[in-house]
Amino acid sequence: MSCVFTASLLEAQTTNLYTTVTNLWFQRHKTEVLAFGQERLNINSNDMPGLIIKLTYDGAFTQLTTLSNSLQNVISVGKTITNENFVVCYPFLKISNEFMLDFLTTYQPSQIKLEEEQVKGLIPNKPFPYYKELEALQKDGLFEPLEP
Repeated sequence: MSCVFTASLLEAQTTNLYTTVTNLWFQRHKTEVLAFGQERLNINSNDMPGLIIKLTYDGAFTQLTTLSNSLQNVISVGKTITNENFVVCYPFLKISNEFMLDFLTTYQPSQIKLEEEQVKGLIPNKPFPYYKELEALQKDGLFEPLEP
């Protein structure tokens, strides 16, 4: 599985990262997609593609200990991006993240319910939920490979 991901990322250098990441997510390589996002965040903690990937993973696997921070980070960094394509997506992204932050203040699932929700992240063939935002970042030139 790791070889597939590595090969796909090498291919991404000649195509685009948006397509590679969303396809890998759909093909159930979610942990590898998270690792790629985390690598980007290790290079630049305000990297919007990395923040969106982390948010997507935290949401898909109901990672309650980090989900609020991921939502807030996407909102705060997102408002600083003024590129033409991303600014079209940002208002909806901001509203949905604020709604989710509000929801999380009252969401207190039992351990069994939380485990049931976390397993849903493994459901196969689910599209990357923030694909429009990643595509906009790609079009704006903000989803290029980062150099350490």
